[in-house]
Formats: sequence, C-alpha cells, structure tokens
Amino acid sequence: MILLPIRVGVPRGLLYYQYGLVWERFLQELGVEVVVSGETSKATLDCGSALDEVCLPVKVYFGHVYELYKQVDFLFIPRLISVSAGQYTCPKIIGVSDMLRSNVDHLPPLIDVNVNLRQNKRDLYQAIITVGRTLGSNNFKSLYAWIRAWKYWQQQQTANIQKSKNKCIGLIGHPYIIYDRQISMNIIDRLDKLGIDVITPEMVNENEVAASNGALAKQIFWSNGSHMTGAALALMQSPQPVDGLIFLTSFACGPDALIGELISQHAQDLNIPCMLLTVDEHTAEAGFVTRLEAFTDMLLRRKRS
Repeated sequence: MILLPIRVGVPRGLLYYQYGLVWERFLQELGVEVVVSGETSKATLDCGSALDEVCLPVKVYFGHVYELYKQVDFLFIPRLISVSAGQYTCPKIIGVSDMLRSNVDHLPPLIDVNVNLRQNKRDLYQAIITVGRTLGSNNFKSLYAWIRAWKYWQQQQTANIQKSKNKCIGLIGHPYIIYDRQISMNIIDRLDKLGIDVITPEMVNENEVAASNGALAKQIFWSNGSHMTGAALALMQSPQPVDGLIFLTSFACGPDALIGELISQHAQDLNIPCMLLTVDEHTAEAGFVTRLEAFTDMLLRRKRS
C-alpha cells in the first residue's frame, strides 16, 4: 500500500507575507506536502466578510482558510505571540486560530503552536520540535529542517535600495496589506506605472530601522508597528530622503491609528508630504486611484518648483 504524504495547508494571509517562505521550506524539509492557498480574490474577500468586528486582513485570512480546509490534513497557523524582546504582535493575529475554531465547522487539526520570544528566544526551538512531533518527525530532524529552511530564507532576502532619478515614495504598511494585491488595490504596480520608485519597510536596512526607533522617546509596543515606524523615520532622515510617504492601513486597526499619527507628525516636521490611505472591503477603486494620482502629481510639481 502506498502511503500518501501528509498535506498541510498554509493560508496566504497575515504573517505569511513575512514568514511564508521559511514556513513552506521548513514543512517541505519535514517531508510533508505543502498546500498554499491562491492569491486573494474577490471571492476570498466575500467568504471572510461574513465576520464582524475584525479588520480586513483577518477577514481575508478567513477566506483563505475556507479555500484550503477541506483539502488538507492539517492547517499550519502558528500563534506568533511575540517575535522580538519586549514586544507583541497584533492581538487579532495572536487569536486568529481561536476565532477560526469558533466560526468554521469541521476544521482539520490546527498546528497553532505558541511562539513567544518576548522573554526567551529558546521558545522558538521548542515550537519547532512540537510542530515536528505533530507531523511525525523527531527532534533532530525538526531542528535540522528549520536550520536549512532559515538559511534558505536568508538567501532569498533582498535589502537593496537603488535610488533613481524618478520620484521616490516610501510605502509604509503591514506586508499583508502592501503585498496582497487585492487588499492594496495593486498599489505597487499602479505607482510603478506612474513612474514612482517604491521603497517598503522590508527594503530598509535593519540597523537603520533600529537606530531610528532608538531615537524615539518611548519604544513601540507592537513589533510590526515598531518596524514600520523605524523604516519611515529612516527613509525621511536619510541623506537622500524620499520625496513623500504613503501610509497604507486597513479600517479599524487600532495600533495603526497611533503609528500613522506618529509618522505623520514626523513627516510634517521634516516637510515631507505624507498621505494616509485606508482600505476595507467597501473601498472604491476609482476614488483610491484618484487620490494616488493627485498625490504623485503634487510631488512632481513640488520637485519642479
């Protein structure tokens, strides 16, 4: 009898846009078949929109789970409580597996192992071992699989910022908003067609991000918010600052309300144009594009004057 490999589903949403590559490689190194949901579509949005009181990215995540959960043996949804010392991730990200269990019937088993690096970095290795045991691997194989996956992930990372003579905009926001083309209204491609060079927080050197955050009067509680703020400040305070900033957020995101205001105040002090764009499932594409075009036209006129 031929034994089929274990199928593990990975929803293409939320922290997938930061850690999806290393998660996929790790699971593959353990010998399982990884099934990743497709890119977000209008149907994905419609599936998740039945939920109330959550932000758009969480609704989209539910849509990806609906796409996957009948096709796989497990769903890989690690509970990332903290990924850096002294900070936490978003509360809704921490609780997403509990929300799934409460709202989706007949789910396969969830691999929602806790990862909490706020006080002890070794917690990650315990989580790796737990995932491996769940999928039938011993401790050594699990740790070795993670090391190989992590090295592969690091090789794929690019942090090169190449300045050009075009207008240059810092596009600040969560990766799961910026890089999801449905949520972000394909903003990166739209800016590219307008002749804009885009720099995202992931493209900013980590040392520059840390230095900018270190200059703040008070450290930011949320890890993603801290990285976005540090990246925005680094882009504004560099010897060749960006021509403008766009802060892209989703409606009803509490932490982003604070981060957006902080970035806006610094941009005003440095005389750098800053625009806030908020998206939800009802955002009209025409209005979104009009605001983008008006902002980029203003930057061009400002540069010529």
